[in-house]
Amino acid sequence: MKAEVILVFGRICSGKSSFQSMSYRIVVSNIVKDLMKSDDREKLQNSMHLDERIAEEIIGVLDATSTCIEKGIIKRRPIIVDGIRQSTIVDKILEWYPDSVLVWLDVSEAKRKQRYELRKDEKDTEPFEIADNKPIELECQKIFNNFKDRLEIINNNQ
Repeated sequence: MKAEVILVFGRICSGKSSFQSMSYRIVVSNIVKDLMKSDDREKLQNSMHLDERIAEEIIGVLDATSTCIEKGIIKRRPIIVDGIRQSTIVDKILEWYPDSVLVWLDVSEAKRKQRYELRKDEKDTEPFEIADNKPIELECQKIFNNFKDRLEIINNNQ
């Protein structure tokens, strides 16, 4: 029996990284950093052409983690994949893990802006309004549009 896989989506500062903290977690931005060999946010946001490679890496980690769960090497817990920004990546993962749960974290723009400003991340070098409208963020919104019939929508405004 394959492990439970949960794909978590949401716009910038929607709470993806803190969703279900007791799960195994695959952070897509870490995969992108490895593929791009960079930590520079501007470069990382220009990674849409790597969608096939990103999907392959995610599936590889999912397979390895799922195998460890199946063999009892690690505890049975859901595997969270957070930070996917392209529908093509979701499509590829669903080919391998069709029973994945898709979760959209719905947060008001005002709340996301507040979180963005409060987190004071050194990588946040531009105002929220610019960061929230980068092409990669708008791609994330396409995920919502393309998969809305399948998404479990969770209000995460707290």
